[in-house]
Amino acid sequence: EDVTASGNQRFDLQVMDSSGCDWLNSWTKNFAALGISHLRSPMFFHPCPRDRDGLLAFARETGRCDDCIEIANCVGKSMSKHRRKKKTAKGYSVGSSSKAILEIDERDRKDYFTPSAEIFQDYCEEVVQRYSLANLVEQSQVSSIDFGYYDDFDLYGIADPGTKIFKVITTNGAIKFAKIVVLAIGAGGKPAMPRQLSAAEKDGACHSTQLSKQMFLAEHVTDRILARVPTAVVIIGGGLTSAQIANQCIVNGVRRVFLARNGGSITPRYFKKLQTHIARGSLSIHTHTTIKNQIWDNQRRSWDMETDPPIPNLPSRIDYIYYATGIQPNIHDLPFLSPLREKAPIEVIRGMPCLTQELAWAKDVPLFVAGRLAGLRIGPDCGNLEGARVGAERISWAVEEILEREQQRNRDEADDSYRRLCQRVGSVNMYESLVGESD
Repeated sequence: EDVTASGNQRFDLQVMDSSGCDWLNSWTKNFAALGISHLRSPMFFHPCPRDRDGLLAFARETGRCDDCIEIANCVGKSMSKHRRKKKTAKGYSVGSSSKAILEIDERDRKDYFTPSAEIFQDYCEEVVQRYSLANLVEQSQVSSIDFGYYDDFDLYGIADPGTKIFKVITTNGAIKFAKIVVLAIGAGGKPAMPRQLSAAEKDGACHSTQLSKQMFLAEHVTDRILARVPTAVVIIGGGLTSAQIANQCIVNGVRRVFLARNGGSITPRYFKKLQTHIARGSLSIHTHTTIKNQIWDNQRRSWDMETDPPIPNLPSRIDYIYYATGIQPNIHDLPFLSPLREKAPIEVIRGMPCLTQELAWAKDVPLFVAGRLAGLRIGPDCGNLEGARVGAERISWAVEEILEREQQRNRDEADDSYRRLCQRVGSVNMYESLVGESD
């Protein structure tokens, strides 16, 4: 058994990531797979805890402001006197008792911009160097997290005997002990698939979460594009990921893309891209449409498909299906948490754990949860950069309190030990501790 502890200036810190040994490894792969050039979050959402405008300053310092894209129809544009007069003429006059509004000089507000993926990644690297966070990420996959007493192990001074700590086991058998664990695994659940795919069907379909682990276009689809054979794919899902997949398919040469969706939101930038593809006849969007029947022909390497309602002019052969149906967060889909759930069960609502205000598993179990699994406490922003920042702040404050209590306890124990030692050698009055007592 490999029992280890990692070193850091103030406390031992180890980051375990199954996707790689670099920061933002999964994020980088996903952005590359979907061809995402810019983030959708404004520039004041970033991982640096010190400066809200740090990313904006970084873009200016490196001369890359032109790589940022303005979020249209937001704040920051000053209102001319002419536009104010037109508003007043429509009944929004200053002093009106029924329609009085507070006039705000929009020039006092900053425009909203989204950074390019390259700027954001470079800034994150700068933050890593600033706070000496390099070499903390270890590529490993956790198979078990338990919480209890482990006095039979040599804990290398990690914890005193009789103290509950976490025991983390990886898939390769390594064992690590920790006083505090932070679970930051994104959605934390299984892909939401309308139907499970057989082994053969996986050659003709995939969930969007698999795109960072494989070629974006299947080999048989690429071969048909190179042979100038008409190709057609179907995308199931309605959110931004479905729009990104549709755009990426067309950019890579797919002739026809059919997007079956039942809702979801798309940013204005990608909506404009989709409208361009629709105008050119390479994309068609079908709302409130589901797949009624689908049969994979392994010899033809294509699908026979029937939709409800029927999609007009749907080809008889569909080369590939992309499921952009998201991930349903569910704490029960994480088998490595089974030992902890058995020893310290907490309330779970539709797969979402009921955490403390500090995002801890329980008051006496310092396992903190960030990401979408913290949705009951953080709210709908839990899965984006804003929610990540809120979660990080809550968790860091809670960890700081834990460390301060431990340091104070160590100081108190040291003082008591010193006092007892002095009493034994006679260098202190054993009754001095009673000074100030009323009796």
